[in-house]
Amino acid sequence: MRKLYLLAILIAASTTKLCNAKEAFHLELYGDSQKTGGTRFSTPVTEVRVASRPEKINFGLLFTSENLYKKLPIEFKYGNLSFAGSVSKLNSPELSNGRSPFSSSSLSASCITASLPGYSTFSKPESAFMQLKVNQLAKLPFLLTLNMAVNPESSSPFFSTLLSKKFFSNQLSLSTSFTRGCFAYEDNNSSSWFLDSPWYAEDEAFCSLVQVSADFRKKNSSTGIHSAFMAAFYESPFGPYTEVYRSDLKFNIHKTEFFLSAFLNEYEDTLTSSGKELDPCTQFKAGFINKKPFLTGSQKLLFIKYGINAFTRINLTKEEHPLRINTGIQLSSDITAISFSVSADSKILSPSPEAPPQSLEKDSISFQIKNSWNLKKITPALSAVIEPEHYKFSLNLSGPADKKNYKISSNTSFSFSTSDGEITDRKFSASINCRFNYKMLTIIGKLSATIE
Repeated sequence: MRKLYLLAILIAASTTKLCNAKEAFHLELYGDSQKTGGTRFSTPVTEVRVASRPEKINFGLLFTSENLYKKLPIEFKYGNLSFAGSVSKLNSPELSNGRSPFSSSSLSASCITASLPGYSTFSKPESAFMQLKVNQLAKLPFLLTLNMAVNPESSSPFFSTLLSKKFFSNQLSLSTSFTRGCFAYEDNNSSSWFLDSPWYAEDEAFCSLVQVSADFRKKNSSTGIHSAFMAAFYESPFGPYTEVYRSDLKFNIHKTEFFLSAFLNEYEDTLTSSGKELDPCTQFKAGFINKKPFLTGSQKLLFIKYGINAFTRINLTKEEHPLRINTGIQLSSDITAISFSVSADSKILSPSPEAPPQSLEKDSISFQIKNSWNLKKITPALSAVIEPEHYKFSLNLSGPADKKNYKISSNTSFSFSTSDGEITDRKFSASINCRFNYKMLTIIGKLSATIE
């Protein structure tokens, strides 16, 4: 391990000769009350991160040739990496059933992405990632990105490609991506006599993902349309492959956005690349978001934003089907923003899995309030989440925003749960973050405490 750190530092130090002294490197030091210490050393072509905590350590190394040879950008990362992009969709292909009425979370074609570890990330295994863009070197009529990732949890690397092309003076954009690889999963051993699914042993499965997306937007106009399609294929522990499908459609007309998403899984033995078991179901999510500006009597510009969406999951082997409706309104200006949203959860009941739904049963209602202010010397933000038998309140303070040399922020949150009118669980947490910048040096400190 020490040899890797020394090699990474030597590579980073050698690249500083390629750049001007003012832009050669930047050093960042980090420490917190959890006995975590870390450093980040970056140059225009390399970056090295190291963090340690008692009996724990992580590191990350980045090399990019974009500033050396722009015709063939190559990016290489090694360390305790976190993977996202198309891998996230392969791990969890279902629709998002969040409580926000102000986001549509539409799908877009993407490839594998990897990020270096943060100062508090100690659970990721050592992995390697490489990205190659060949469009400028080969003068291809489209943009081509090739990615490869190596994870010790899998016996073979997994790959990803992304193709994209723009037409009609960049009004139309088409993208497609393909991801494949072998992913390990654990057995579903249980001490129970009866299992919800058939038993299978620990093994690896071949998984692949295909994504296609299209965007069209008129020139000098906010009117446009976005569509996407995704198909994921998983090798089943019981033999044949299983497939799941997802489709997204979104319209932007002036200041209003309409969206519709659908998901389908017809198989009972679907096991994703993350080892997650999917039940047979169809999912739907639809809604709209509108944002309009208007002037007040004092000639100040305000923005009002409101939205509503509904999510439902029709289980193909169960009689209960969840339904969630989110709605809310947000008012913002140059100095403040306040939002109020409501989420209502219900259950659609059927006499049998084969029969159509016949009744609706109310479940719960939750509320969320957020308020923030952009003042000259301080930026306070207050939020409150009220759910059945669970309550959470938080306060964030940061500022001053116009200072480049330093920034101080704090966070305080208090949450508790109730049962039969009595408090059963409570938690209080507070933290202070300080960041100081001095030329090519940044120092970050954090103090935090939690009381339960």
